[in-house]
Amino acid sequence: MPATCPLTQSYTPKDCLSTAGVRSYIITPFANMLTSTVTANVVTAITKTATFKQYKQQPETATFSYTGDGTTANGTYAYDWEATFKTYGTELLDQVELELLMKNRLIIIAELEDGTYWMLGRDYGSNAINDKFEAGTTFNSFIGSTVVVKGRSKTKFLQVNQAIIAGLLT
Repeated sequence: MPATCPLTQSYTPKDCLSTAGVRSYIITPFANMLTSTVTANVVTAITKTATFKQYKQQPETATFSYTGDGTTANGTYAYDWEATFKTYGTELLDQVELELLMKNRLIIIAELEDGTYWMLGRDYGSNAINDKFEAGTTFNSFIGSTVVVKGRSKTKFLQVNQAIIAGLLT
C-alpha cells in the first residue's frame, strides 16, 4: 500500500472580507540571506549579511502568485511563483537599481495590504527577472518599468513574522 500524506484540517469559507494587493516588496540578493528559521510554517528569524531594500508600491499595482505543479507519473511536485511590481519615471538611480535586480538571484518578502508578510523564493531564490520600460504614448500614459521576478520552489510561500521585518531593513 502506498504511503499517504494525511490532511490536517478542513476548509470553511470565511465570513469577513479582506483587501487584496501588495503594499511593498522587501528584497535582497539570495546570497545575502545566510539562514532562515521556520517554526510552524512561519519564518521567525533571518540571518543576513546586508540590509534588505524596500520597494514601496502604489495601491493596486503589484501582485504575486504561486502555482503548484504536481505529476502522478513522476510522483513529484513543485511550485512556480511570480512577483510583479512597477517603478515610475526615468530617474537614473532607479534605472541603475533595476539593473542590479536583473543581475541577482533574489529573495522577496511581500507586504500585503492586510499587513501580513510572505516570503517568496526561500528555497532557491528567483531564477528569471524581466524589466520592461515603457515611455508611454499619450501625455497621461504610464512611464516607468514593470518588473517581473519568477522562481521555482519545493515549498509554498511562507508567512514571515512581522516582528523581524524592522531588523531586516536596518
